[in-house]
Amino acid sequence: MIDDQEVNGYGEFTLAVVFPPFQPHARSSPANFAPHDPARARALAESFPTVDAVLEELPETGAVRSSPETRVDLDLVAVGCWGSVIGISDPALAGDSFDKTLWDVTSALAERHPEARIIGAASIDRGENHQQSAVHLPGGLKLYTEAWPGPDQFSLDGDPHAIARAVGVSAEVLAAAYIDLDDEPWTIPWGHFGRQLLDPFDPWGHADLRMSEFRVRRTEEAALHLEETWLTAIG
Repeated sequence: MIDDQEVNGYGEFTLAVVFPPFQPHARSSPANFAPHDPARARALAESFPTVDAVLEELPETGAVRSSPETRVDLDLVAVGCWGSVIGISDPALAGDSFDKTLWDVTSALAERHPEARIIGAASIDRGENHQQSAVHLPGGLKLYTEAWPGPDQFSLDGDPHAIARAVGVSAEVLAAAYIDLDDEPWTIPWGHFGRQLLDPFDPWGHADLRMSEFRVRRTEEAALHLEETWLTAIG
C-alpha cells in the first residue's frame, strides 16, 4: 500500500470511559480533568482490540482530533488517561452498516468495566454520511444507533429517555443543546447526545487537554477493515 494514498472521505471516531464517582451534569472544562498519565495510555493502546502492537510513541497532542488524510494516518491512535476518565480516538472505530466495530469495542469495555459509563461515536462521510453511536451505563442500560441519511436507513436499539434519566440529563439541558428526544429518531444528532451524557467530563474539543498519540501496527482484521472503509474506491 502507498503511504501517501489519500483516504476516501472524512469522519470522527471517539469513545470515552468515565468511572465513578459521577459528578452532576455541568459544562466540561480541561480544569475538570486530572493530569494525563502517558504510561497508562501506552498500556491501553497496546491492549486495544484494533491494535497488534505500538510501533512508535509520538509527541503528545490535544483532544481535538482531525480526520485522516492519507493511509499512514489510519495507523494513528490517540489515548488520554485523566484519572477516572479515558478517551480514545481511533479511525478503526468508523464503519458502515455492515460493520459494528464501535459497538463491539464498547461492549467489550462494558463487560470489563460494568461500573463505568462508556460512550462512543463514529462517522464517515464518503458522499453520504454514515453515523454510529454507542452508550453503556452501569446497571446494563444500553443504546446503539446506526444510520445513513433518511428514515428508511436508521436503526435504534435502546431507550434514549431512560438513558438521559439515568445520567440526570434533563429535557431542558438537552433542549439547550438543540436535542429533542421526541423528534423523529433519524433527525436527532446522536453523537451530540452522547457528548451531553459525558459532561462534565467530555474531553473532546479541548486543545489544552493532553493525550498520547501512537503509531501502531494493526491486527489483520482491523487492517482489512480500515482498507475497506477508508481506502476502497467509491462506486
